[in-house]
Amino acid sequence: MFSQAKAKAKYGEVRWTESLGIVATLITLPVALLWSLATTAYAAHNKARSLKRIAGDSAQRHVLGTLNVAQMQHVAGTTLSSCEKWAARNRLPTEIDELGRDARLLWIGPKRLGRVLLFVHGGAFLLPAADFALSFCRYLQLQLEKQDIDVGLAVLNYSLVPSAVFPTPLDQARLALEFLLAAGVAPQNLQLAGDSAGANLILQLLSHALHPLPPALGVPEFAPPAPPRLRGALLISPWASLTADSASHAANDGRDLLRRATLAEWGRVVRADVPAEHRAFIEAARAPEAWFAGVERLVERVLVTAGGAECLRDDIVVFGEALKRHHARAELVVQPDGLHEDPMLDFVLNEKKVGSLTPLLVEWLAAGFTAETM
Repeated sequence: MFSQAKAKAKYGEVRWTESLGIVATLITLPVALLWSLATTAYAAHNKARSLKRIAGDSAQRHVLGTLNVAQMQHVAGTTLSSCEKWAARNRLPTEIDELGRDARLLWIGPKRLGRVLLFVHGGAFLLPAADFALSFCRYLQLQLEKQDIDVGLAVLNYSLVPSAVFPTPLDQARLALEFLLAAGVAPQNLQLAGDSAGANLILQLLSHALHPLPPALGVPEFAPPAPPRLRGALLISPWASLTADSASHAANDGRDLLRRATLAEWGRVVRADVPAEHRAFIEAARAPEAWFAGVERLVERVLVTAGGAECLRDDIVVFGEALKRHHARAELVVQPDGLHEDPMLDFVLNEKKVGSLTPLLVEWLAAGFTAETM
């Protein structure tokens, strides 16, 4: 089995000099915001965004491009603490199901097993679930309720680097899915959703069902449910390649939420613990052509989204087009001028008007929860 704590560093552990760096980043943030607003507010890719939204994007771009991983982990805390604090601020109950291997399901709002949306958060396998991602998921849940579709929202709390490396998060995702099915959730009433690394982890799970990892790695085979299949998988800006070398990384560097150098460094950290023979699990855009053959047996519908102005755009399109060749009900949507995980960014500063892609995501999930099984 791969080392679960290869690095000596602990999660979120910073030196005193790095603590000063956090303070310096926050002090320089107003200047960075003013400069960004002055230089990008009227750029073509921002024409549909409010100044508030542009400011939120700029703030994240500054912080993510300035702090190192340990500093960001120190500031962000853990997924468990983030969810508990977010739920308390929003006056929502939380219920926790322990899955084993330090994984858990965090239920946002009432625990419901009739219909379930399992959300796998992004963050490059380095960072916890962000507040805005939780707010986005809650928005989806409330929009579905308006259509008389009551959905249980479960967030997977999986382990992050350096506390754990591949394939531990994959095994934790397997535990989550098997827990829900064993708890009585019908496959046709279960949809998966993930952004960035979370979408990558969903693809790892599907890959493991199609190409089981060797037993020596400690991840039991995932036995997909017999028909009916899982209802759907929503993949928002999936981290489809970790090498940051596609043309869109160069073209959209500085426009996207994440800089090319940041993506390259994060990818280097994550790839370091994955042998070459298993890279297809973490880089869907570089997997063999037939890698996802048979995926139709696992999940009924797949929606892949990308932003036209995000660095990962080309990698996501390559993966999405390959997936469509193996799944008749796989769709790829590229949001014009969208940034990385763009639908979620409207919830950083609680924009009143959501972007063009969000209503499509609501309707796609609603259709999955109400359609007859095929």
